[in-house]
Amino acid sequence: MKILLDENLPRKLVAALRAEGHEVESVHTLRKQGMDNGGLLRFALANFDLCFTRDFGFAHNLRQGSTPAGFKLLRVTMTQKPQNEFVADFISAFRACDWTQFQHGDDWP
Repeated sequence: MKILLDENLPRKLVAALRAEGHEVESVHTLRKQGMDNGGLLRFALANFDLCFTRDFGFAHNLRQGSTPAGFKLLRVTMTQKPQNEFVADFISAFRACDWTQFQHGDDWP
């Protein structure tokens, strides 16, 4: 699975998800910090299967539009905690996830 992480997620998630066997980039690794949500969405749609963000407004606005085929942007709702704990919890939830239960723009997990 090709995954994009928004700039509001811990950088350590890139390595953790790569260790799970996924192709992963982040706004940081691609040097696209500060890109507006519309540009980020267009970029993600063209290059990734899944995008994670913590941005409520971004996910909310997407729920109002059409659902693109083969792509989902999900808003991470996990409680903020020290980075290593957050990454461990994220990976645990990621492994257990049934992706068919989530729609584009949904809150996750």
